[in-house]
Amino acid sequence: MALPPAIFFALFFWLVSDEEEPNNLLLAVIGGLLMGLLFSLFTTVSERLRQRRLRRLGVWDGS
Repeated sequence: MALPPAIFFALFFWLVSDEEEPNNLLLAVIGGLLMGLLFSLFTTVSERLRQRRLRRLGVWDGS
């Protein structure tokens, strides 16, 4: 689930980086992976909160 945002941000970081730096690709990949991790954690937490709210309202039984 977090792979598309990670790829997007890695490409974005690579495109906006300086051309003189030799480690641009490595830093772009690391930045993309970190953004993918943050995106994954955010969606996981928000889904857990959504499930908790639906259980509290009696709309969802967990199946």
